Amino acid sequence: MNRTPRYTSRTGLSLTEIMVVLVIGILLVGVLTPNLAAFFLLDQRSAARELALLYEQLHDEAVMRNVTFRVAYDLRNNTYEVQVGDPKVLIHTNPEAREDFEAIIQRRMDQMTETERQEFLSKRKQFQKLDARFKTKFELPSGTVFGGVYTPQYPEMMRPEDLDEDFDGIVYSYIFANGQSEHAVILMVTDGEEDDGYTIEVEPLSGAVRLHGEVIDWEDSHDFVPDEAPDLPSQ
Repeated sequence: MNRTPRYTSRTGLSLTEIMVVLVIGILLVGVLTPNLAAFFLLDQRSAARELALLYEQLHDEAVMRNVTFRVAYDLRNNTYEVQVGDPKVLIHTNPEAREDFEAIIQRRMDQMTETERQEFLSKRKQFQKLDARFKTKFELPSGTVFGGVYTPQYPEMMRPEDLDEDFDGIVYSYIFANGQSEHAVILMVTDGEEDDGYTIEVEPLSGAVRLHGEVIDWEDSHDFVPDEAPDLPSQ
């Protein structure tokens, strides 16, 4: 009597097979994680160098083209854009002057009709997007965010986590047609690690750019300013 062999259908994995898959997964994570970290750090360093080189390029272009550039940092979306404006544009040298000026403008606008307000705002728009020979809009690489941006127009470094809901999150840095630049400190950091990243520092007046391979305290960037005036010989 011939017996037909019976085959039972098998679903799922055995415990041994599951353990093998887990071990392979753990080994792959151990091998790939350092490489991925190195890859992201390489991207971050490249982005920091790109911004430093951009400032140097804008410094030369501003003088040659007799225009004022500004870099608009979007701290909420981790992007920045180069804009161009009139060479005679003026900026505020401290936050108090900026707040006083904005209060005066707001009072004037409160007395205008909607049509007058729109016309006034269109005339005040001193900067526009740049149609230039070089790249003008940038996005930070994955895993990298702005740790903060400082310029003298603000009382302290503007950090994404400290932004007011009414603030649009855009911070500006200026490069002038006379070859001078506004003092600026920009932090590019690893997302979730505010002390891990790079610092781009633009020196006032000269526009010289320093790229630090670490995150520095923005207040330390004022070390070039002496605490006291030098002693001059009496007449």
